[in-house]
Amino acid sequence: MPSTLQLDLTTPNLKKGGFKLAAFGTSMPGVFKEGANSEDICAKRTYSAVERVTEVNGSLTKKIVRVPHEGEKQFQNLTMEVSCLVWAQALLDIFYDFIKEESDSDLEGPKKLPNLPFHVPQFRFVKAAIAIEQSSSTSVKKTSFLLEEVIDPNMEGPFRKFLNNVSPEPLVMKTKDDEERARFLAFSQHVQYWKTKKQVFVSDYQGKQSIIYDFNQCLTALFPLAGGNMLLSDPQISSAG
Repeated sequence: MPSTLQLDLTTPNLKKGGFKLAAFGTSMPGVFKEGANSEDICAKRTYSAVERVTEVNGSLTKKIVRVPHEGEKQFQNLTMEVSCLVWAQALLDIFYDFIKEESDSDLEGPKKLPNLPFHVPQFRFVKAAIAIEQSSSTSVKKTSFLLEEVIDPNMEGPFRKFLNNVSPEPLVMKTKDDEERARFLAFSQHVQYWKTKKQVFVSDYQGKQSIIYDFNQCLTALFPLAGGNMLLSDPQISSAG
């Protein structure tokens, strides 16, 4: 269904990450909240860092400018991002299915586990979609955005980075609850790697209390595809895992 986006794309108000620029605004009607007439939205684009010469107080100086990719390149980058999100949620679902199967009191056999005597953290990945600007003019390059739900900090708390993509060890966390969450997500990587027969797991878990976003990648074994492309990304797996 077509939506109208109102975004603040002024440079001072853009949030800058290592790979993407984020703008905030409103979608009408809502994209992720079913039945909502409007919804707060975060719109992201990948960019290139370009060095430019600018004049400051009468003197020429070099400045790094973040320039969003255009057209097909932007669309390809964002399509890969959404594909990774779909894979990541599927792998997380596999992990939760494993917990449910192994803790079900109705299971039979010597490997059956009892009902778990501890709390199982509930995570999900951020809701996301690709939006493509519509224009009747064939000369105008259509802009693509990665739309994400805006996460309420009052509900989800501050940003946390639980694991990075260079080590299987959870990062040092500030609270005991977050330490448990980090260990839980580290365990999920082991289950994903085992359940997919050493083919893939989710790397770089970060986000809020229960919502994961801006994760780095799904690490996979090498799968040559038609045209010489690879599925998702090439792993750098530490032996510590």
